[in-house]
Amino acid sequence: MVDMEMDETNISRAKSNEPKGEKFPLLPIASKYPYTSPPSESRIFSSFSTYFSKSWIPHSLLSSISNIPSIISYALTTIISHIPPTPLFYLSTSFSYISTILSSLIKRRKNRKLFFIFSQLFLTFTIYRYYIAGPFLPFSCQVIGLGCPNIKINGFASPEFGKVQKIFEDNFKNGLDVGAGVSVYYDNKLVVDLQGGIADSSGKNYDEDTLQLIFSSSKVLSGIVVARLVEQGLLDYSSKISKYWPEFAQGNKENVTLQNLMTHTAGVGFINPHQMSQKDLSDLDSLSEILASQSHNFNGIPKKSYHAVTRGWYLNEIVRRVDPRHRTIGRIVAEEISPEYNIEFYHSINSKSLYSRVANIYTYPLVRILAKVLLPKWMISEPLHAVFDGMMEQGSIGYKTFIETSPDRSEPQDWNKLDMVRYEGPSYNGITNSKSIAKLAAMMANQGKSLDDSKSKNYTFLEPTLISAKTYSLITTRLPTEYDAALHENMTSTIGGFGCFRLEGIEDVEFMGWGGSGGSLFLWNEELKIGFGYVMNAFHTSLLGDKRSLKMLREVVDVVKKLRK
Repeated sequence: MVDMEMDETNISRAKSNEPKGEKFPLLPIASKYPYTSPPSESRIFSSFSTYFSKSWIPHSLLSSISNIPSIISYALTTIISHIPPTPLFYLSTSFSYISTILSSLIKRRKNRKLFFIFSQLFLTFTIYRYYIAGPFLPFSCQVIGLGCPNIKINGFASPEFGKVQKIFEDNFKNGLDVGAGVSVYYDNKLVVDLQGGIADSSGKNYDEDTLQLIFSSSKVLSGIVVARLVEQGLLDYSSKISKYWPEFAQGNKENVTLQNLMTHTAGVGFINPHQMSQKDLSDLDSLSEILASQSHNFNGIPKKSYHAVTRGWYLNEIVRRVDPRHRTIGRIVAEEISPEYNIEFYHSINSKSLYSRVANIYTYPLVRILAKVLLPKWMISEPLHAVFDGMMEQGSIGYKTFIETSPDRSEPQDWNKLDMVRYEGPSYNGITNSKSIAKLAAMMANQGKSLDDSKSKNYTFLEPTLISAKTYSLITTRLPTEYDAALHENMTSTIGGFGCFRLEGIEDVEFMGWGGSGGSLFLWNEELKIGFGYVMNAFHTSLLGDKRSLKMLREVVDVVKKLRK
């Protein structure tokens, strides 16, 4: 038998080779970078242990609690595994060291109070850093500033609008955006056209080739298509829908007009009891029967209640019945508007190669949504709008409108699938970029006229008029402000179905257009001749724009006012 005991000489030799102070074990990822604490640390811990001589932790919890720091450390290291190697090493080493110190302290009964004080301070610091950091930064960047993304910005901003670019860049640095684009036309000229960030989980750049789903901002272009048909004499806002679609006149809907539908007072904001699906959208004739059979939501009484997804379905059926070639809104856009004005705007995509250009949707972190629900509003920079409260209440108008009527009850993250954009939904599934919608907005700010400078001798091609000045005047006629039962907000609409908005910080300027779920904006102002387009893939929880876009829009307005003096 071999004697495994060490003699005194070997013991002395082994001790002489040990580093002074305590050597703490590290996580496997950092094990080849051992850390040895200086002797002074032992004295510091000893002093604290003398001061905190009593403990209130039950012995039965000690063994479990003492392992928590190591578990947290390992979990955090796993979560942030996407961080580049060097920051990852430092971060994992730091957490490993902290966790081992805490584990060592808690196993010493005299230092249990120290553990609680230290852990509370650390937890408070972590929560504070997380609270003030942007919602879309990596966790390591939010907490200790490591692994923060290096964002590439493409495009340009005219010198006068340079601060718009600074705000745009800050949106990424502050974790408010993942990938986004903003474009501004002023006085018929493109003065800002910027893209930046990440398009999807592969890390692909968000650039001028990227397309973005803009949800309800799509309603602006569908409104323009209807206006063009009105101009051609094929539609009339004051006419009953049953004039164009006889089957519609059932379920107390016989008196509903096209203007009612455009202004969300048609009483068909939600489909009930039928659950809409993508399959329903694949057959327009079958869809027509489902829509026509739907009873009026309010027993025939006109009531403003946002038609979030349904307005486009009903308009599509009306449009294909009056169009000489029976085209849908999407086909008219694809054949007339997109090529005539050199823009990209799709209402359906079936090509995988085209869909590969569409940026992924990044939903707002659940933890932060819960915080907005539970914390007092004064603690939150952007509280949840009342519309979200309505969406959470089963059986409410908001729930029926936004949840039950959404195809297959889809959520934002579900739209990261090709199948979700195969079929037209002109109220919610427009896919485009900021430059395209800003150009359309600029033409609206120009009363529908082309943006080409016809007075210049250098122009080579004059784009056609989008709509006539007479039609523009009609469709932008403001209607009385009404309370919207689905949005829980007073809303002002125009005859053509556009919204009128006085936004925070620029209440003296009225913009027309609409916004989309998550934060996209499609707006214009005729007086200042501003066309504004903002698209993004990071979902926020405001109703119309948020601090990302509104700060840029305020800067645009300020600059334009100075230029016009």
